[in-house]
Amino acid sequence: MAQSAEKGGGVSPDYQIREGDTVQVSVFDEPELAAGGRVRKDGTIQCPLIGSVKIQGLSQMSAARLIEAEYRKDYLVHPEVNLFISQFSVQRITILGQVQRPGSHDLQAEKNLTILQVLGLAGGPTRIANLKKVLVKRVVEGREKIFKVDVQSMASGNQTMMFYVREDDVITVPESFF
Repeated sequence: MAQSAEKGGGVSPDYQIREGDTVQVSVFDEPELAAGGRVRKDGTIQCPLIGSVKIQGLSQMSAARLIEAEYRKDYLVHPEVNLFISQFSVQRITILGQVQRPGSHDLQAEKNLTILQVLGLAGGPTRIANLKKVLVKRVVEGREKIFKVDVQSMASGNQTMMFYVREDDVITVPESFF
């Protein structure tokens, strides 16, 4: 399931194009070079004349500049490429333990959500939740890492550093032992 991009609302400049995003590519004054579709598993989209172009992991602007460079090589003198993300793929996270609605939750891929916002999506903590020792399991560079997050300090404003959730994170809210 994909989510539509908001009309008029821009994408965060640091949003990186992901597999499954739907993009539209246009070249100024060259309507026959219009392309679009879902970013494939290998991170590419198909463009007329230049073939497959790997855009996964790039910002909208970087992807447009890359496609311009490819057209400039053999076909156009001054191509002006516009790239628009029309649908975002869905990111999924898992929240376990002492929250009102544990389980898998879908996130909007174009938004960076804090752990506080994500716990809100799960209905908030239960009465017996220990928000000082929330665990976040994340794969970083092929290795599983566990982060201990003091959500209580973040919520009270004592901790200025926010923890942002990423796709495929597994968040566990432990029980408080009195």
